[in-house]
Amino acid sequence: MKKIFRYLILLANLSLHAAAWGDMADNGVECSVVMEKTRFDTRETFPDFKLVFTNKGEKTVRLFDDFYPLKDHSPNIHIEIWRKEGGKRIGCIGSVISDGKKPLAWYSPLYTVERLPFSIRFITLQPGEKHEVPIQEAYLLLTYLEHLRNNKRYELEVRFKDGFANSGVRREYVGKADFETVSRSPKGALP
Repeated sequence: MKKIFRYLILLANLSLHAAAWGDMADNGVECSVVMEKTRFDTRETFPDFKLVFTNKGEKTVRLFDDFYPLKDHSPNIHIEIWRKEGGKRIGCIGSVISDGKKPLAWYSPLYTVERLPFSIRFITLQPGEKHEVPIQEAYLLLTYLEHLRNNKRYELEVRFKDGFANSGVRREYVGKADFETVSRSPKGALP
């Protein structure tokens, strides 16, 4: 009987800690990525996109407004681009494209901000409400964007880490969007 209670207590502890590990669905907020264009030539500028946070839960929730913590600086998000082939994500190892664990192109903020209590802002989302965060000029942020090739399918993955909306709970919101590169060269020209 004691063993059964131990296992029940262990299971209860694990389920309570799951929310603290950043389960994205525990507060009902869904993150998605909406791209300006989902088909473009790699010689064109990488299109702008926006993060859309939608409260699909039944309670009011809040997000830590840390998307642009420093005015005139890059956003506080992580961006990865992976090639997709047959349902598999293809990355790179060094400069060689393979099924490695690194994305083909990425962005990560190169700064950290010390937060003072009076400088912390939140966004409150009522049930069904949306909040959009525009990410402009992403081509200036992304490293190794030149690995993208025409006539391939890719996946854009954007992560936002929220560690301040609820005390003691760290959440990571992940939005994904598929896009395709196409050659817009005149007929007969090299692709």
